[in-house]
Amino acid sequence: MPTLGIVLGLGLGLLAGGRIDNFADVRLRWLPALLMAVVARFMLDGLLAAGDIPDFLRIWLVLATYLLLTAMFLANRTLPGMTAAALGTAANGIAIVANGGWMPVWQPSLAAAGLDSTTVHSGFHTLLTGPVDTAFFAHGGPLVDIIPIPIPIPMIQSVASVGDLLLGAGLAFFVFAAAVRSPALVPAQLVEHISLTGALPYAPTYPSAGVAAGAAVRGPLGHPYVRLAGNGAFSAMWLSQVISSLGDRIHQIALVFLVARATDASPLALGLVFAAMTVPSFLVGPLAGALVDRWDRKHVMVGSDLIRAAIVGIIPVASGLHVGLVVALVFLLAAVSSFFRPARAAALPRVVPEEDLLTANSAMWVADTATDLVGYGLGGLFVAFLGSSLALAFWLDGASYLASAALVAAVAIPPLVRRGEGAGAAGAGAAGDQAVSVPASLIADLVAGWHFLRTETVLFATTVQAAVAEFGIGALTALSPLLIASLALGSTDAPTAYGLFEMAMGAGLVGGGIVLGGLATRIPKGPSIIAAFTALGVAMLVLAATQNLPLALILAVAIGLANVTFVVPSQTLFQQRTPDEMLGRVVAIRLAVVNGVLALAMATSGAIAQLVGLRPVIAACGILTVVAGLAGLTVRAIRRA
Repeated sequence: MPTLGIVLGLGLGLLAGGRIDNFADVRLRWLPALLMAVVARFMLDGLLAAGDIPDFLRIWLVLATYLLLTAMFLANRTLPGMTAAALGTAANGIAIVANGGWMPVWQPSLAAAGLDSTTVHSGFHTLLTGPVDTAFFAHGGPLVDIIPIPIPIPMIQSVASVGDLLLGAGLAFFVFAAAVRSPALVPAQLVEHISLTGALPYAPTYPSAGVAAGAAVRGPLGHPYVRLAGNGAFSAMWLSQVISSLGDRIHQIALVFLVARATDASPLALGLVFAAMTVPSFLVGPLAGALVDRWDRKHVMVGSDLIRAAIVGIIPVASGLHVGLVVALVFLLAAVSSFFRPARAAALPRVVPEEDLLTANSAMWVADTATDLVGYGLGGLFVAFLGSSLALAFWLDGASYLASAALVAAVAIPPLVRRGEGAGAAGAGAAGDQAVSVPASLIADLVAGWHFLRTETVLFATTVQAAVAEFGIGALTALSPLLIASLALGSTDAPTAYGLFEMAMGAGLVGGGIVLGGLATRIPKGPSIIAAFTALGVAMLVLAATQNLPLALILAVAIGLANVTFVVPSQTLFQQRTPDEMLGRVVAIRLAVVNGVLALAMATSGAIAQLVGLRPVIAACGILTVVAGLAGLTVRAIRRA
C-alpha cells in the first residue's frame, strides 16, 4: 500500500505538469534521521521476511524502527500527507508490537480478498483466526490487516490495515505536492500565514516575491486543486473527511442488518433508526452552531470525532440489550455530528485562501459524494463477509473517527480573535463593516444569527431558494423508485433501473463537484446559483413527463450536476459574507432550515402523491424550483454575487 501510494502520487503529479527534479528542492526537517528511518524500515521488513532476526530481538527492533519513523514524519507534519503517514506508521507499529513483532492477517478478510493462507509470508505476517472476541482485540483488533481488497491486480489485491491506508494516502499526498512544487521564494508578508495554516514552506498557493501582485500563476500551480493539495492543513482535513466518511458508510450498512437481526426485520424499528439519523440536524443544529461560535473550532471537531468513536463502539453492545438503546445512540451520534459540520465549515476559511475557498468546498463535497458511491458498495461487501462478526464494522468506524481526530488535531488552525463584550466584528465580503456583538446567552446568539441571516440579502435569498429546491429533491428522493418503475424499462428490471438512476445522479454530483472546483476563479457564484436552480426545476419537469429510461438517466446526471452547482457556491458565499464570530450558528441555521424542509418533503410527498398522482407532484416541485431560480434574477445582490 505505501508503494502504491508513492506510485499514484508521482503519476498524478507528473500528469498535472510536475517534474521529478522538484524533489531536490523539498526542504525536510531532520533529513538524515528520516532517511535512516526509511532505510531501517525496509531493511527490517526484508530481514524479518527472511527469518534472519532472532525472536528475542524482533520486537525491540520493530519498536525502535517504527518509533523513529513516526517521529520523523511528525517532525515534518506541516508538509502535505506527513501527519497521515505518521499515524499510519504508528498504527501498524502498535499492531506489530502487540503481536511480538508479527503483523496478523485476519483469515476471513484474506478469504474475502480472494486469497488463501499460502499468500501469508511466514517471516513477517501471521494468520489470525477465530471470532471477534477478547483474543481478537488482544492481537491488535481493528489495527491488524483486516480490510479486504479483492481487485485482481498485482500490488492491489491484498488485505490492508487502517495504518496501511493512512500511510499510503499520506505518501501519495506528499509525493504529488512535491512533484508540482514551485521553487519560488515566499514573500516576507506571507510567512506568518504559512506558519499558521500549515501550507508548504514553498507556498505553492502564492506567487514569488518577484511576481507582480495580481499576476496569474502559470503551470500546474495555477490550478486550484493542485494548490490545495500543496496545503498541508487542507490536505489533512480533506483526508480526515474521506476516512471518517468511509467508516460511516460501512457502519450505516451494518446498522441496518444489526437492527434487522435484533428485531426480526421490524419496519418500525428500522424507521425509528432512520428518523434518529435525521431529526437532530434541525432539532439540535442551531444550538450546536451557537456553541461552535463560542468554542475553539478545532477542539469541537476533535472532540466530536472522539465522542462519535465511543458511540459507534457501544452500538453493537447495546443491540444485544434493547433496540431502543440503539435508537438513542444513533440519535446521539447524529446530534454530535451536528456540532462537527458547522465547526468544519467555519474552520475551512481559516486554512484556505479566499480565492481557493470554492474549490475547497467542492473538494469536500466530492469527498462526501465519492464515499457515498464507493463506501456503500465496499460496505455491503465488508458486511456480507463479516457474518456473525458484524460488530467489527462499528469498531472499524470507531477507528476511522480516531484517525480523523488525530489528523485534525495536527492541523494548525488560526484561533478566532474575538472582540470584547459589546464590540463589533467586521464581516467578510458584502457583509462589509456591519457590527456584530457577542451576546451573553445562547438564545441571544441564535437571535443574532437569525437576524444577520434575515437581513443579509444574498444569504437569505439563497436560503429560501435552497429550501424550495430541497423540497423538490426530498420529494424526488421519496418518489423516484416508483417513478423509475413506471417507465418503459424493456428488459431491465425495476431495481436495476433504480440503481442506475442513483448511480447517474451520483456521477453528476461527483463530476459536477470536480469541474466546479476547477473553474472556481472563472464563474460568478450568484448567476451560477440562479442557473442551477432553474436547470434543476427544468430537469424535474422533463423527468415527470418522460417514459424513457435512457432520458431519465441523462436527467439524473443533470439533477446531480445542478444540485452541486447551487450547494457549493451557496456554502462559499456563507463563508465569505458571514462574520467569522457567527459563522457556525449562521451555517447551522441554514442547515436546519434546509434539512427540515427536506425531511418534511420526504415525509409528506408520498401521501400527496397518493391523492393527486406521482408525476403531478414531481412536476409541481419542478415548477416551484424554476420559479425560485428565476426569482433570483429579481435580486440585484444575487446577480452580482
